[in-house]
Amino acid sequence: AGRGGDLVFDVIASAFKNERAAGLRRTAGDALSDLGDERAAGLATAALADRSTLVRWRAARILGELGEGVAVTAALKQAQFDEKAFECAFEMKDAARKVALRSEGRDGGARGPMWKQIQDGLAEGDAA
Repeated sequence: AGRGGDLVFDVIASAFKNERAAGLRRTAGDALSDLGDERAAGLATAALADRSTLVRWRAARILGELGEGVAVTAALKQAQFDEKAFECAFEMKDAARKVALRSEGRDGGARGPMWKQIQDGLAEGDAA
């Protein structure tokens, strides 16, 4: 990512982990998602236990976009089992589905934030 990219990631990651206001933590999660940096997956896994519904929802969304592997799927399934808020449990279940599909190399497990998927799809269409 280069030094500038690392600094941006580090500042946003710090806000996602440490900001007191849940709305700001969630917004930092939005920014992590937009960066599409794989390092966000570890932060998001830890945030599945955040006290804020907003942050847990965003964490699940990040993992649905960037998460990989059996450990991420297991963390999402456990968090879903423990979750009381419907919208978070739903997002956790969908994220686990996407990670599992990616792990199997199947359709439906597209990787990265939605804007990036759209951009890549348009670029592929231009190349055809």
